[in-house]
Amino acid sequence: MKRVFSLILVVMMVAVMMTACGSSAFTVDFDTLYDTYESYLPEMVVLDDKAMMNLYGVDAEKCEQAIIANSSDGLLSDEVWLIEAVDEAAAAEIVELAQNRVEREKEETKSYAPDQYAIVEKAKIINDNNFVVLIISPDVDTLVEVYENAKV
Repeated sequence: MKRVFSLILVVMMVAVMMTACGSSAFTVDFDTLYDTYESYLPEMVVLDDKAMMNLYGVDAEKCEQAIIANSSDGLLSDEVWLIEAVDEAAAAEIVELAQNRVEREKEETKSYAPDQYAIVEKAKIINDNNFVVLIISPDVDTLVEVYENAKV
């Protein structure tokens, strides 16, 4: 009986350790991340909660933290969304909004701004647990790398 109990205890401990090691839980400080992003972006306008909802349909109530910024120059397509959703369902909804945003931006730039269209074509949407990141920038690969390095 003692052996069976010991075996069960060992199996449970291994299962707990494997779960802990396989966990991909992390945090990202969006204020610090955005501060770093600013050196790669043109002058940007950070949207308030009302503008996030009115322009993009992003409900601040579904976000733990959120920064959405776009270029202050209407001729540039640079845009960044840094959002931690409250749950998986909210993250999925925000990803869909981001995908729709990229498609709309492609349509808008295709005929009148081919240089910006090329940038929008390379946009990245990252769905990382409840973190949703949209990056439209000529430096998209660098900004993705900066995001990956910001995880703690």
